[in-house]
Amino acid sequence: MIPKLYDHLMDSTNNNVRTIYLSRHGESNNNLYGKIGGDAGLSQQGWLYAKALFNFFQSRHVSGIWTSQLKRTHQTTKYLACPKIIVETGINEISAGDHDSMTYEEIAQQFPEEFALRDQDKLRYRYPNGESYMDVVARLEPVMKKIMHENNLLIVSHQATLRCVLTLLLGTEMEELPYMRVPLHTVIELRLCGEEVEVTNHRLKVECVDTHRAKPGNCEINRNPSDACITVPVHL
Repeated sequence: MIPKLYDHLMDSTNNNVRTIYLSRHGESNNNLYGKIGGDAGLSQQGWLYAKALFNFFQSRHVSGIWTSQLKRTHQTTKYLACPKIIVETGINEISAGDHDSMTYEEIAQQFPEEFALRDQDKLRYRYPNGESYMDVVARLEPVMKKIMHENNLLIVSHQATLRCVLTLLLGTEMEELPYMRVPLHTVIELRLCGEEVEVTNHRLKVECVDTHRAKPGNCEINRNPSDACITVPVHL
């Protein structure tokens, strides 16, 4: 079920077309090594994406840019000329708490029960001393209300957070939220008009790792490590 927030986001009486751009940060060093969370800087490919983003927006007007508090989002916008760049704490990445900056393999080995519990219910599972996807949805409520009054806004954020933003805007099923594909080095252009949302994905030509992890077939607590990590993306 879609949260009640979605019901009052879209104004069916507002027929002015507004454009919102969403992008993850450029590939980070943590992405390269399969580490979740953290505050790593951009990799070499991530910096190339920052330059490609500058070229992409040469032909598009951006009136404002929002970044999270994390370094990799600030670096991604370094080359963009925009007088209004705001750090919006509400679009920070999901907090992995005690598991921050660990690889999936490390979590599976050191905390196998926690790793299995997250696979069983990724939407509601809360990292120890961290957040769940539903926590992120809740903290996004005031942010989403502000987004609905913006036009030509670029939001540079993170995989989990943008999954939540897209789910709330598109009205897709909540159970699908944690597995929505939001790839690196892609600008997602949203054109909003009344209750309609048109989505266009612009994949910029800068190679990067794939950080998407599908739900494994075996989510039992007593599974073996190879079954637990079978869908972990390839990394260094």
